[in-house]
Amino acid sequence: MTFIFFNLLVNSIFSLAIGLMLVQFFIWFFRVGTTRWKVFLLSLPFLKIVYDFARGVPEKSVLFSGVDPFSLPPKHQLLSIGAGLDGWTPYVSTVFSVNGLDGTRYNSSIGDYLLIWVHRTFGENIPLIIVTGVLSISLTLLAIRLVQYVRFERQRRLDRTLRAGSKSLALGRRQVDVYVSDAFSGTPFTGGLFKPYICLPADAVQKLTSQELEAVIAHELGHVRYYDLLVTVLIQTLGDLFWFIPGYRSLSRKIDRLREIVADGWAVASGAHASSLAAALLKLKEIPDTSHRLVLYSAFFREKSLLKERIERLVGRTAEKSPRFGWQNRWIRYASAVFISIVVLNSVFGGNFKDEALMKTPAWVDGLFETSCLCIGHKFYARS
Repeated sequence: MTFIFFNLLVNSIFSLAIGLMLVQFFIWFFRVGTTRWKVFLLSLPFLKIVYDFARGVPEKSVLFSGVDPFSLPPKHQLLSIGAGLDGWTPYVSTVFSVNGLDGTRYNSSIGDYLLIWVHRTFGENIPLIIVTGVLSISLTLLAIRLVQYVRFERQRRLDRTLRAGSKSLALGRRQVDVYVSDAFSGTPFTGGLFKPYICLPADAVQKLTSQELEAVIAHELGHVRYYDLLVTVLIQTLGDLFWFIPGYRSLSRKIDRLREIVADGWAVASGAHASSLAAALLKLKEIPDTSHRLVLYSAFFREKSLLKERIERLVGRTAEKSPRFGWQNRWIRYASAVFISIVVLNSVFGGNFKDEALMKTPAWVDGLFETSCLCIGHKFYARS
């Protein structure tokens, strides 16, 4: 079990890497603008981490066969790079394999190589120590977040019971509770996975004009409309579990920034005045904020660089180039999103893979040549 977790944790790093590379390529290819579609596409690498983790380790792998790749003769460790269709499933792959002394081909991954190297170099107990340490930190981060959530929700519910005045706004089939609070200070925020609400701190309400307040509420309704809180919960939970993945926090923060811009766009499209929302942004940044943004709530984001970008967009100083290759067409956009999702989920970059067809060597392969200590055989091929 320790070896399996070690393999999956290491390979999750490369799941995010290949997912992000592919998504960034497709965003550039179609020139996807700052819309909810871009948020969706940038969320796919997180989904790939979960997908690859759930698939586990293939049975026919060096991890279960007991084959030590480092002890094999030259040209028994192979790297295969390919792109094409596996049946009807498109993919891009960079996969490792090992050709055993008996001629059997075994799946391998970067996680397998690192595990075997650590086991051989530092001793058999080190992988267990590493896995235990990583999982302990993950569980600790989750526990801290849960405690913060419980404390905050108790405080908010108590505050809500003391507020006599509130109103309910219809958003599709959902009702959103909007109320003013004296317990919190700073920017308005949205909460409630099942019963959404918008909390308006009293100091923010006093500082804003009626039009500015309506624009702010419309912005928060945009978060509710696109289920941003649910996305926040899922990404933050995964971030606690996979805290060790380089670039995870950066991508998560990028999605947060995009969601704020998308919510601005929804507010303006719903009738809010862009100038009023821009003015509200400038006023709200001057109000001292409470720590509610540290928990699971989508808040009125006030990062300085993002604030400047949002205001420039609202006043019309920033214009994006039009999408290309048919992305403007609704049906092409949906079909492309499905295609991109399939490619991202099924592509491999040094991780685990279960499709043994990827292990087959086409007849036209030019052969193997020496490359590195980890990969002595190097093959380039494309399947269709």
